[in-house]
Amino acid sequence: MKKMYLHNQARNAALKTVFEGKSFNSGTGKDTVRIIPLGGSGNVTKNMYLYEYRYDGKIKDILIVDCGIGFPDEEMFGVDLVIPDIKYLMDKRDKIRGIVFTHGHDDHIGGLPYIYPRLGKVPMYAPTLAAAFANLKLKETSIHERVRPMRFDSRVEAGVFTVSFVRVTHSVPDTSHLIIDTPVGIFYHGSDFKFDPTPLDDKPSEIDKINAVGKKGVLCMLSDCLGSERPGFTPSEQIIGETIEKELRLSHGKVLFTTQSSNISRIQLAIELAQKHGRKIAFLGRSIDKNVEESVKLGYMRFPREVIINDRDLRRLPANKQFLVVAGAQGQPTSNLFRIANDAHKIVKLTDADTVILSADPIPGRENDVNKLIDQIYRHGARVSYSDIMEDLHVSGHGSSGDMMLLLSAVGPKYVMPIGGTYKHLMQYRRLAADLGYEKRSVLIPEDGEVLEFSKHAAPRVVDHITLDQIMIDGLGIGDVGNVVLKDRQTIAHEGIVVVVVPVNHSSGHMMSAPQIITRGFVYAREARNLLSHAGDVVERALTLRKGKIADWQMVKKRIAESLGEYLLKETGRSPLIVPVVLEV
Repeated sequence: MKKMYLHNQARNAALKTVFEGKSFNSGTGKDTVRIIPLGGSGNVTKNMYLYEYRYDGKIKDILIVDCGIGFPDEEMFGVDLVIPDIKYLMDKRDKIRGIVFTHGHDDHIGGLPYIYPRLGKVPMYAPTLAAAFANLKLKETSIHERVRPMRFDSRVEAGVFTVSFVRVTHSVPDTSHLIIDTPVGIFYHGSDFKFDPTPLDDKPSEIDKINAVGKKGVLCMLSDCLGSERPGFTPSEQIIGETIEKELRLSHGKVLFTTQSSNISRIQLAIELAQKHGRKIAFLGRSIDKNVEESVKLGYMRFPREVIINDRDLRRLPANKQFLVVAGAQGQPTSNLFRIANDAHKIVKLTDADTVILSADPIPGRENDVNKLIDQIYRHGARVSYSDIMEDLHVSGHGSSGDMMLLLSAVGPKYVMPIGGTYKHLMQYRRLAADLGYEKRSVLIPEDGEVLEFSKHAAPRVVDHITLDQIMIDGLGIGDVGNVVLKDRQTIAHEGIVVVVVPVNHSSGHMMSAPQIITRGFVYAREARNLLSHAGDVVERALTLRKGKIADWQMVKKRIAESLGEYLLKETGRSPLIVPVVLEV
C-alpha cells in the first residue's frame, strides 16, 4: 500500500480520475446541509460537530457527531476542563435526531455527562467499546440514558441522515469514520485515524468501504489533520513492544507503566510482556480500573486473573516482581502517578532501582505538567523512559501526511475540510491537498464560529457566524467561571490582590476611621509600610471628593479602585486586583 502511494506516476494517474464516474446527489434546490463545528476545528480537543439539514431555509433535522472535553491552558487558573458551547442548540433541541460518537477518547466522549442533560432525551450511538466507555461516564453521573452500541455493518437513521460506520485504526480499538448520507450528498466524517497495517487488535482499517464510498461520490470529507506536518506514514503500534520489553529486562526494581487509560490495546501489550517476565500486575487509578474491567467484560482484553494483584498486596511482593499500570500520563495533579512522584501515595514509593515508562506524548497544553512530572520522578533516582529520549516508546494514533493523502486519494471528495488540529495543521493539510490537485477553494477552513452551507449546484459558502465561548468546568460548577472570573484569577496570580476596607457610619454614611489596606501576593507589607500608608491617603482623597451622605456606594467603590490602581501602577509598575469593601457600622 505504501509503495503504491509513493510512486508519483501511479498517484498522478489516480488523480486524473479522482472525480470520474462519481455522481453527487444534490437533492432539490430547497435542500441544504450546514456544518457547524462547536469544537475541534482549529483546536485539537473538545470535538463536537453539528450537521444541520434545512428545507426551504427551515431547520428540519440536526445530527451531532461527538461530544468531547478540552483541557485548560496555563492561564485558566483553577479550571478543570473545557467543554463545547452549546447555546446555539438550546432553542433547537426538538430538531436533534441523534448523537453519534466516533471513538472512546475523552476529547470525543468526555463532555457527555455535562452536556447531555441540557439536550433532552436524544438517542445516542457509538461503536461497541466507545459506547461502553461513554456509558461508564453516564452511570457515574447518575444519568439513566445509555449510548447504544453499534456494529460496523449497522446503520443509524436520524431524521434525513443515514449514518454508516467505517472501522479505522487509531490508539483505541473500535474507532470509526462515519459515512453520512443526506439529501444534498454524502459527507465523510474522518476524525482521528491512521493506517496501521498490523494493529494490536488484528482489526485493520476497512479500506474496501473507504474505496466504495469514494467511487459512489463524496461531496465533502472532514479529515483529521493533526499529523499533517509529519512526513511519511505513522508507524504501527507493534514497534512499542520491543521498547517495553527492553525496559523490563533492564529494571531491577518495580516498573511503572502509564499511557492513556483508554489505550487498552497498548495496556494489553504491556501486560503480556510483564507476564512473560514473571511480574504481577496491579492497576492504580480509577479510570484505568474501570476501562480495563469493561474491556475484559466485552472481550477486548484477555489475561489470566491470577497475574492481577490488589495494590494493597504490593507490600508483600518483591519489587522486581511488580508491574504497575498507573493513571496519570498527562501529569494530572489528582492522578496516582503524580502522587507517587510527589511521595504522597499510601502504598507505592519510588526508589533508584525502579523504572517509570511514559508511553504517551503530552496533549497540547500539558507539556509543562508532563515535564514537571518527569523531573520529580528523576529526583527519586528512578529511571524514566519517555518518547523524547526513546523514539519507539510512543506511537501517535494520528496519521502522518502519507496517511492523510492516502485517505484523501481514496475518498476523493469534491471538498475537504481539515479538523482536529491547530491552525498550523489546517494550513499544512491545505498544502498536502494541493499536492493531490485540490485548489485552495476546495479546501474549506472556516474561521471560529463560521457556518458552512452546502446546497444544490453551488459551492459551499459561509452563511452565518455564531459566537462560541469557552465553557469551563471548575469543581461542580459548569460555565460559572467566565472570562471576567478568569481574568481576575490571572490578575491575582500575576499581580496579587489588594483589599481596601472602608468603615462607614450606617446612619450618616460618613467614613468612621482610616481605611485598612490588606495585600496578598502584591508586596510584603512590613517592607512597604510607606507605600501602603500613602495608598490609604489616596483612598481617603477619593472619598472626600463626595460631599454629604453617600448613597451610591458602587460608584464610590469604582472610584477607589480607579484612583488606587493608578497610584500603585505609578509607584510599583504592577496592577493588582483591587477589591474595595464598604463595612457599614
